[in-house]
Amino acid sequence: MILLCCYLEQIAAGQHLCSARLTICCATLCNSYTGLMSASHDQQAILRYLHRRLAGGDTRYCTIPTIKKNTGLEASNQYVLALTDDLETAGLIITRQAYQISGGRLFQITAAGLDAVEKDAIPVKVDSAAWTGRFHLTEHQKAEISRILKEMRQVIATARLSNARTANAMALIEAAEKLIETPDPLWPEIMRLLRSPTLAGVTGIAGLVMGIVQILMAVASS
Repeated sequence: MILLCCYLEQIAAGQHLCSARLTICCATLCNSYTGLMSASHDQQAILRYLHRRLAGGDTRYCTIPTIKKNTGLEASNQYVLALTDDLETAGLIITRQAYQISGGRLFQITAAGLDAVEKDAIPVKVDSAAWTGRFHLTEHQKAEISRILKEMRQVIATARLSNARTANAMALIEAAEKLIETPDPLWPEIMRLLRSPTLAGVTGIAGLVMGIVQILMAVASS
């Protein structure tokens, strides 16, 4: 679950949140994960495939089905997303949103990823790969998160942003609200929306996102 805290660290960079609090989040959320050796092997397989793809002259971003086909991974899309989240956090790949396709994202290796593969020194620490991204929240906890999102709306509405940025920020919050109301919310997707630079640069938003993470921490430790 350190994945959530990595998101918060990115948001906090412009908000000066206490790094100690983020460290506590990381330590608390990571306690229960297993299968890291297998996940690490799968993660390296993905990176090596992306290296072969680019080295072979294919500069296009690729999909999760393409990755699974060429690496032999027989796993859920969510598992592959978790693996690639850690790779992206490490700066080894870059991604693009593509909600109209299976898996919702496209992938390509970075220069740092190319160097890591070629030097056989892939600096990947798998922290979230076994995470499905699913929590069993009570209706009260969902309501509290919805309240926080409404408070974000108020912060955005009163911030001195351009009309375009205000509209984009509101759209991100609306998307997060809709995902939370689904029967089985995918929290990695919700956190990706909330870590957007469009929101992260607005004073007051980072603290509110921290409030959401604290609720998830409570659920994870219960």
